[in-house]
Amino acid sequence: MNLKELKEKLIQEKIPQYIWGVPDQFAPFSNFWLEQNKEWNWVVYYQDERGNKKIIKTFLDEEEACEFFYNYVIEKYNWGKERTKKDK
Repeated sequence: MNLKELKEKLIQEKIPQYIWGVPDQFAPFSNFWLEQNKEWNWVVYYQDERGNKKIIKTFLDEEEACEFFYNYVIEKYNWGKERTKKDK
């Protein structure tokens, strides 16, 4: 999966765009990000409300990074939904 396909799949799955951010997407308050750094590596990270970044995983390959990011965001989104249900 490439970056374009990743975006399409996350939108198709109705994952709110405030949860995830990728290149060429304006989402300044997203929690989970996939970006390519200066060394051309793909970096998956969490960004808190103060802008602090916690790197989750780094990849050399766009396809691997996109697959990981997709699964990670889906997992975190579903976990949050389940947690919200239990709190009610």
